Amino acid sequence: MVAGLSSSLFLPVMGRGFIHDDFVHLYSAAYHSLWQGLTCANGGPFYTPVTWLTFRLDWVLWGKNPFLMAAGNLLLHIANITLLYAFALKLWRSQIAARWAALGFALLFPANTWAVMWISTRAHLLVTFFYLAALIATLWLARAERRRKLAVIAIVLFATLSIFSKESGVTSPVAIAITLIYVRRSERGKMLPLATIIGLFGSLIAALAVYALIREQSEAIPITFSAAGWYSYAPSLSVLFENLFRYGWRTYGLLGIMAFAIVLSQIIRGRRPGLDSFTMNSSLLSASLFATTIAPFILLRGRSGIYTYLPGIAAALLLGVTARALYEAPLYSVAEVMRCGASCLLAPVGLSQSASKQLAPRLYTVELLPKLLNLLAMTPILLVIALYSLLTVVHSLRWMRMAEINTFVLNQIVERRIKPQPNTLFILTYSEADSVHGFPDSLAHGFSCALRMLYADPTLNGSISRQAELLQANLRAPVIRLAYIHGGDGAPRLVITSDESFVF
Repeated sequence: MVAGLSSSLFLPVMGRGFIHDDFVHLYSAAYHSLWQGLTCANGGPFYTPVTWLTFRLDWVLWGKNPFLMAAGNLLLHIANITLLYAFALKLWRSQIAARWAALGFALLFPANTWAVMWISTRAHLLVTFFYLAALIATLWLARAERRRKLAVIAIVLFATLSIFSKESGVTSPVAIAITLIYVRRSERGKMLPLATIIGLFGSLIAALAVYALIREQSEAIPITFSAAGWYSYAPSLSVLFENLFRYGWRTYGLLGIMAFAIVLSQIIRGRRPGLDSFTMNSSLLSASLFATTIAPFILLRGRSGIYTYLPGIAAALLLGVTARALYEAPLYSVAEVMRCGASCLLAPVGLSQSASKQLAPRLYTVELLPKLLNLLAMTPILLVIALYSLLTVVHSLRWMRMAEINTFVLNQIVERRIKPQPNTLFILTYSEADSVHGFPDSLAHGFSCALRMLYADPTLNGSISRQAELLQANLRAPVIRLAYIHGGDGAPRLVITSDESFVF
């Protein structure tokens, strides 16, 4: 059901084109060697070789097809929902907790929209996939009486793939330790053998060391605390609290509203709202996992909707265990009578047939009451799901429009039958930004790579600027000047203002 919900939300709007640094990642996958892809930071400032391999596979299988690449993101997103369901089910052995955790994660609309609609964010999907796989293997190790070596191998493998998928994967060893501690404290399990613990965390530390060594040589963006750029850390309490509020609202805040809807639903059903089966260990597990997964982003001045994707699993787990406690609350006595229905009224011995016929309409009404009550009880939950689904679609439409305008611009270049020489510089100017479609921000960063893919020529370059900031090109290189005109009727046009392809 949750997979169907996610598919219905994204399939109609995704895959309309590429945006931002999608072009950069695809250009790297198409033209860089396998060795460079595995050892260097490609398509951006980060070292993510596992993610690069998936882009390379996309390019080999279907070239520059935005829909199929977005479909890959959607499948990974659904896989993450499934893994979170499996983790919650194994952790608490509760179908209710697992289902609500999965549904909660599927409703975190800012992060999920970025994850599916923006192909470049696949690294966040992959790191979450391997992160959850490592945590599931951790539960296996914590409860296993035998084959512990196999469990350790699985944990190290998944954690290593997580680390090499995205920098935030370096926090996976901490999450693994938190999970082991939680199982031991909540289930009063036996302590793992010291040799197993040393082998596990020694291997994880070795994986981190290898990653750090290769990353140092990969030309990835260095870790700094100067607060000078988007990816530089700012050691500031104001930044810390602002980010905590923003990311906390996008995870715990959104799912807290869903928890309130569940409370209302249970009250309507006739249950006493209570959290008798809710434990402090469960809340500490969620808070610890959130702090661990959000740590790589919490001091960044630059904020992004995708930064709450991995931390969203912590909030979803808390929703799951909270829902389990709410559903285990006792019924009011009146609700028990209503659920008993006609059988309660027919219980007295000696009721005549004529009296039974007279009571039949009333008995039918009593039988309907539980069904109507259940339908009414679902209303708060369905309203929240509908609201979050609507917000997801609205947010996705913004990404769809950006992709469509980028596709329009590139198609216009093709339709103009421009045949650039090697080393040609395309200068695209605009007089007014098209804020509705995100132009030019959605194309500026990847314009050069978009042109290189368009003409299969890695020597081409491109620049986008305002007309008032007209660039003076190097006269030794061929230059093609284009203008983006956004008319008052809302229909943009692309025109060639000059062609200096033969000027040297």
